[in-house]
Amino acid sequence: MLTSVNGNLKGYTYAEGYLRTSCGVYSTKNLSNRTVHLTNDAIQKSSEDYGKFESGNKLGYSDFQKYINKFYSHLNINFERDIIPQIKKLTTDCFRAVWGKVDPNKRQSTFEVYGLDFMIDDNFKVYLIEVNTNPSFELSSPLLARLIPSMLENAMRLVLDPIFPPPEGFSSRSKLTELCPEQKFELVFDEKVDGPTLM
Repeated sequence: MLTSVNGNLKGYTYAEGYLRTSCGVYSTKNLSNRTVHLTNDAIQKSSEDYGKFESGNKLGYSDFQKYINKFYSHLNINFERDIIPQIKKLTTDCFRAVWGKVDPNKRQSTFEVYGLDFMIDDNFKVYLIEVNTNPSFELSSPLLARLIPSMLENAMRLVLDPIFPPPEGFSSRSKLTELCPEQKFELVFDEKVDGPTLM
């Protein structure tokens, strides 16, 4: 998420995410089978095997760690230690690359949630594929039905609560606390701190 408050840009990463999986077993021997090579929902949903391995072809970080432990235990890969820092660095680099162009009018209060798509190769190196300014918030699996509303509530609390604080003792806030028990956005770019060195 990128925020601009009083003309100061700040970039955040979210602590949770998900992996998109394919309906078929990966193989370079059959390049025409799109459901093996393209994991986006538009392709996967058309397969009769959609959801065969994971609900909605989505996998959370902890389940991916279990997969790594099962099939790549000899590599001693830890998702939190080895993959997340790569994702954060690439995300930070994105904010650093656009900070002087993304909000030229220095608006007083604005924000946008972005969807960053990454690919992990067989050496567990992370590559940025694309940045979506309009990411899908479709709740197409139980994982996304939990993750996306929580992320949006975190975003609203981070952006709106400082401007419009909820009244003290606001009773329906307890229901929202169930959805968002902790703030999961982490600041990775602050124009006031990072901007001068980028100039």
